Amino acid sequence: MVKKYHSALALRLGRNIAAFRRSAALKQEQLAELIEVEISTVSRYETGVTLPSLVTLAKLAEVLHCTMAELLAEKIPADSPEAIRIEAVMELLLPAERKMLIDVIETLVEFSRQQKAMLSRKH
Repeated sequence: MVKKYHSALALRLGRNIAAFRRSAALKQEQLAELIEVEISTVSRYETGVTLPSLVTLAKLAEVLHCTMAELLAEKIPADSPEAIRIEAVMELLLPAERKMLIDVIETLVEFSRQQKAMLSRKH
């Protein structure tokens, strides 16, 4: 019985981590770096193979801009209004154009993060 609950919890948590990661426009590799684990560990969290420690769960919540309760919630997080708009626009594009747009968005997000980091170091 404990294994069934553990499996359900692990799968739910994994789906939620993946959903919040995508909403934050992060790749598994980027999330792994931010929470200081291997990429394969993030993959195992998202597939429900492994549960993170409480310390790592707290780091995940901080990095993904949510609470630990939201990561554990039974309801999968809804897409943000921004994500819905982007998805609607992308439906009109060819696969190669979609990839290019995603690359541009990821580049802009990384640039924005670097700018924030530089500003926080100055203050």
